[in-house]
Formats: sequence, structure tokens, C-alpha cells
Amino acid sequence: MLTPRTETERAVFELWKELRPDEAFVLGLDECAGHLFIPTQARVESVLAKISRIQKSTQNPIERKLLASYRASLELREPARLPQTLLESLFGYMIKEGVKANHMRTLAIDGRKALDATRKRVRGPTAPGMRALVQLACSGLDEILKVVEGELRDKAARTAIQALGTANARYAKAFGLPGFSPAGTFDETYALFKRAGCGLGRSRSYPRALRDLWDYTQTPTQVESAGLRMLRRELPHFKALAERMATELRCEVTAEAVTKALKEKRGLRPDQILPFLHEVRDPAQRVADRHIVAINPHYSTEIIETPPYLANSTPSGAAYGLDTLTDHSREIFLATTDERSAARPCPGELLNLLVHEEYGHCVHGSNSANEFAVSPDLLSLIASTFVCVSEGIAFQRELEFLPVLQEIAAGKLSGSDEDSFATSLERWGGIGRVSREYEFLAALWRIVRFLRVIGDARINSGKQDLVHFVEWAHRTTGLERATVYYQLFPAHQIIGPGYASTYAIIGERIRELQQDALKHGKSLRDFNAYASSIGWPPKTIFEAKLEAWVRSS
Repeated sequence: MLTPRTETERAVFELWKELRPDEAFVLGLDECAGHLFIPTQARVESVLAKISRIQKSTQNPIERKLLASYRASLELREPARLPQTLLESLFGYMIKEGVKANHMRTLAIDGRKALDATRKRVRGPTAPGMRALVQLACSGLDEILKVVEGELRDKAARTAIQALGTANARYAKAFGLPGFSPAGTFDETYALFKRAGCGLGRSRSYPRALRDLWDYTQTPTQVESAGLRMLRRELPHFKALAERMATELRCEVTAEAVTKALKEKRGLRPDQILPFLHEVRDPAQRVADRHIVAINPHYSTEIIETPPYLANSTPSGAAYGLDTLTDHSREIFLATTDERSAARPCPGELLNLLVHEEYGHCVHGSNSANEFAVSPDLLSLIASTFVCVSEGIAFQRELEFLPVLQEIAAGKLSGSDEDSFATSLERWGGIGRVSREYEFLAALWRIVRFLRVIGDARINSGKQDLVHFVEWAHRTTGLERATVYYQLFPAHQIIGPGYASTYAIIGERIRELQQDALKHGKSLRDFNAYASSIGWPPKTIFEAKLEAWVRSS
């Protein structure tokens, strides 16, 4: 296990353990098991003072940016964040070690205290959209608590879990939104937002969130402009692909009609999703390793079905790293089968998800943990908001895989690995059909990510509310209103203002740097191996490291 090299690095590392002992345990620090940070006003003030002292002692850019992100996390009013954090913490414990009574008991006790303390600290007027996010987060937490309670036999642990559930209900009530149901349909939710409003109340905090949580140098206006440029650049190509797919599927020439026809005519049932992924993933991994990103020999990832309590915040899939700070790290790939969030994906959509989650996120986590192409700094391996750089890698990975897929489908690229990959797709429609689906859906997901950038900037700055943005996006791109809503709002705004923008903003910069690397005679496979081995430093530092690698001899 890596150890701090300097006094200030140790101070920042210890501060992370104090603020997020739940993350520290999941990443391999057993001494942090069963604990959470309890944000009483006195405790928060103490930590803020500690942050100020460390900031005066260090000029290290990673340390300073981490400290700024910790301060912002404590000071920005984001009431949905804590119940979502508790949900993710419980899930992390469960996938790491199952349901251990002693850990669950103390974790629940701390969780109850944290919810009650936060409820008191963040009381006050709360915008309707923020209240909806709180309800979604609390609903997910309630669901996972029922699962945990059902697994426990220890009376004290069950009592603690029940008390946490009661505190969660108190928290949800404090941020109630009459008429809103986390289990409601899109039409029901949309109608409520039209009546009651859906503002988020973030217009003053959004610029700071961009700077301190995600390390953006852009203003909200610049973020929106970047999203619009990307959308305008690729929208004509996307519409041309939609027209081609409409001819193939014999449906109306709109993106909405094409996506609906793909689900109805080629969509897989929930019970087919994991079998598809398991059948395709090994040959796809060999193709990715050979042509796109060098993968370390210790790579280990398990695919599991997204549990119901994570479906609201995980509309298609997600990736988690376990024991990253140890010599036995492993990765988890969640695939969502819940038809409310991921209704009948076709094979091409699932292949896109596999490429994004496994050969993007999971390889990034595994290569970094195993110090594959380079040894990352300790503070670049700990969990923080700066893990968002992985979204850029995964976003770009979807695009990198497309020409390889097309060349295999056209017979221009062959070999044992490529042939095995093609064979794995035969009973799912064949590689030619899957390739065409993938091309359309990769373009669709790019449009979705660009819309996330624009929507993130507009709704968080107060320039446009969620309903008006969804209507604008539907008119502009032809995507379903529900698709825009689920991919922008519950899936990303719970995590925080600015997060939805990270995929496209960071991915596009990686794309530019890849092109520079190829011009300097570097290979795509080596560039991606390096990018996937330097961990999760702040965005500007991540990009500077890639620029330096490109220029190196």
C-alpha cells in the first residue's frame, strides 16, 4: 500500500480519511470500517479550520485543489448529497464484504447522527427541483436499508438500521414536495414540475461548484457555449444516422422513432442483458487490449445487475473500484436492467455500455491501482470529486471502439481475437447489424452528453428551468423528452452541479490530446494506457500530465 511522502500529503490523506472513512474502507483501509463523518456545526468548523491550516503549508497543486473541494463539499448547500452518499456507502460495504453486523451497526448509528445533524444545518427555503432530488435520494436509501435489514440477524444491528430508516424519513419529510413520488412515471413527474416548478436554487453556488468540485477553469457561460459548439458540430451527422436507421427499421425519420423501434424490434428482455454482456465481454476485451488500450494482466472485473435502489441514479450502468489502495484491487460493473430506467436496450446499446464501463472506467481503475504504465501519486488514487476525469476517458472510449468494430464487420480487420468477437455477436443479430446499431447509439450518447453540458449550465445557473430545457432539447435533437430528463436530472444532479458536464468537456480535451499524440508518432494504445494509469488527479493536472507525455521523447 502506498504511504504519504510528505507532511502535507499525509495531512490531506488523513483529512480525507476523517471526512470520508466510508470511502477509505471500501478502497482498502480496514481501520476506517463502520464509520461516517458526522457534520455537526462544531465538527464542520473544526475541519474548515484544519483545511485552512494545511492550505497555508502547501503549494502542491493536487493538495490545494483537494482541500478546496473538501471545503466546497462542506459549505455548498446540497441536501440530496448525504442520503445518496449513505446509499452508496452501504452498497460499497455490501459488495466488498457482504452484510457484516458489527460494521452495519456502527455505520447506521453514524448515518443516523449525520442525517439529523445535516437536517439541522441545511434547514431553510429549498427549491422544488432540489426537494425532488432529496426525495429520490431518500427513496433509494430507504430501499437499500430494507435489503440490509432483511440480511441481518443481529438484534442490535437491526435496531440501528431501523433507527437510520426513521432518521431518513425525518430527513425526507423536512424536504417534502407534495405530489412528487420517486416511483412516479415520467409523465406524472413532468406534469408536477410544470405545475410546481423545478428550480434548483444553485445560481449563486454553480460557478464555485465548477471551479472547486470539478476543477473547471470555464465560467457557466463558457460551459454552455462549449456544449452548444459540440452539439452543433455533431447534430447533422447524428440526424443522417437516424435517417439511415429509420430506413432499416421502417419507421419515421426521427431520433425518437428510431430509438423506440430499436427497443421494440431488437430490444433485449431484462433477463437477456447479463447473458449478452457475459458472452461478449471476454472477446471484446481482447480486441480492446489489442487495438485501443493496453490492459494490465491483473485486470479483474465482475458484472452485476444494478439493484433497484440504485436504478434512479444509474439509468444504464456504473463502475466501482474496491480495495484500490491495496495489492488486491478489483472492479465492479453495474448493468441496469430495470425497465423504468433502461427499457429494452438493443445489442448495440449494450456493447456501447460495455465499452464505456469496462474498457473506460474499470480499466482506468485497474490500471491505476496496479501502477501499470506509470505509478500514480497517492492523492490521485483516493476517492474525490476528481474521479470525474474517468468520465472523459469512458466517453472517448466509445468513439475509439467504433472504427475497430466497423473494420471487423467489413472484413478489413481479422485475426483470432477479432473473429472470436464477431462470432460472439452472431446470435444477437450479427456484427454487421450490431455495428450499425452501435454507430447510431454512440452518436446518440454523444448528443446526450452534449445536452448534459448545456442543461447543466442552464438549469444550475437559473437561465432555463428543467421543463423548458427538456422541451428545447426535444425540439432541437428529436430525442424523447423522457430520455433527456432521465439522463440529465435524477442521474446526475444528485451528484452535484457541474458533474453532468464532465463527460463531454473532459472527453473532448482527451480527444484533442490523442490527436496530438498520433501526430508525434505515439500509438493510441500507449496513450490510453498512460491516461488510464495516472489515477484521478484534478482535471487541469490530469490534462497537464497527458500533454507532458505527448511531448516526451
